[in-house]
Amino acid sequence: MIFYGTKASNIKNGQVINVDCPHCETNTSMNYAVFGKYAHVYWIPFFPIGKTTVAECNNCKRTFEYSELPQPIQTKLDREKEKDGAKTPIWMFSGLGVVAVLVAIGIYSSGETEKKEAEYLKAPKAGDVYEMKIDNGHYSTARVDKVDKDSVYVTFNDYETDKSSGINDIDVEKNYSIFRGSYTRQMIQDLYKKDTIFAINRD
Repeated sequence: MIFYGTKASNIKNGQVINVDCPHCETNTSMNYAVFGKYAHVYWIPFFPIGKTTVAECNNCKRTFEYSELPQPIQTKLDREKEKDGAKTPIWMFSGLGVVAVLVAIGIYSSGETEKKEAEYLKAPKAGDVYEMKIDNGHYSTARVDKVDKDSVYVTFNDYETDKSSGINDIDVEKNYSIFRGSYTRQMIQDLYKKDTIFAINRD
């Protein structure tokens, strides 16, 4: 279950003077507060979704939403807010920052994996495990038993799975017992290019 929603946080406070309160009709001052709204997932702020302003009359203590105020007070409020700014805090983008970091880590990790697998293809080694897509749309593995100048000898996994995520469950020693075969080194590289072999694991 994903917990998400919106929240608001105070980002600026100030005061406007010499204004006529629309409620008590007194010439007075008003305190105001600007709140930044943001969307959150699991209480982590992801991105801002706007701002809202409220003002309180210092005479009658009536609180007003920005839209409830007369135009002259709105104009004064806008000028006051612009003086020091009511900028959206960087922390309201925290979730997007986390996502960006995770994506960057994923891209880097993927690049490093590709480099390693390119090395494994050039120099196959006994014990390497090829994760493979098979003809019926399922997934299985083949373990390298021996390598010579031209060929790679493997034992195929006795089992298959309908999801690639299930490969870890079947990649155990006891499941390599019956089916054996061999490929040329070039065939191994071609299968990798075609994505039939989609991952190579080496301890």
